[in-house]
Amino acid sequence: MAAEVILYIGDSGSGKSTALRNLKPEETVIISPNSKSLPFPGGSKYVVGENLIQTSELDDIAGAITHISDTMPEVKQVILEDYTHFFNARIFSPKFMSRTQGGEAFQRWNDFGASVFNSIIAHQNKWRSDLIIVVLHHVELKETGTIGFKSSGKLLDNTIIVPSYVNYQLHGVLNHDEKLGTTYHILTRTDGVRDAKTPYGLFEAKLPNDLAPILERVRAYREGKVEVAKI
Repeated sequence: MAAEVILYIGDSGSGKSTALRNLKPEETVIISPNSKSLPFPGGSKYVVGENLIQTSELDDIAGAITHISDTMPEVKQVILEDYTHFFNARIFSPKFMSRTQGGEAFQRWNDFGASVFNSIIAHQNKWRSDLIIVVLHHVELKETGTIGFKSSGKLLDNTIIVPSYVNYQLHGVLNHDEKLGTTYHILTRTDGVRDAKTPYGLFEAKLPNDLAPILERVRAYREGKVEVAKI
């Protein structure tokens, strides 16, 4: 059984990073594409060289997770803190932007797609089966009128279709109420506009914005300890 990959998508400010607050730092490694502080309570407990890796290179991701999988059995989850920024770092790099002539202009997008595929999808079955990879990522409005995984190019939508390789796609949402103020939630299945999916019957349609109990239930489900409603 391969490692489990979970996409957690949502607009900037929808609570994706805050959902990490109750994960145990001693069981978690965060891979961050930038050096900004982690914006959630307890973020200071993640230290570069211990449980925090900083790199903006897509091609570094698979190797980092492989190292964690092979040498750090205490780690239960790896978090890609903002997968979108890995995309941006590649697309706005001088090397990528200079490839504008002839076939190079097209090939650079093929190379980008290959790097995205190889960063997680191609290696998923090589990592420990008890390891969960959580990918935080931004959203965009699709041609179908739905809001889903931000592809940064038609190649990922038309050829790779990243969400099709995972069983879990969570979607962070904000609710505004005059009395309660702004509250943060996670959709586990589509509401007709915002893309989301999880195995049938495993979760309620909307959950509190906290990844800790969600990952616990995913593990229990993978171990056959959770009974769900039958179709």
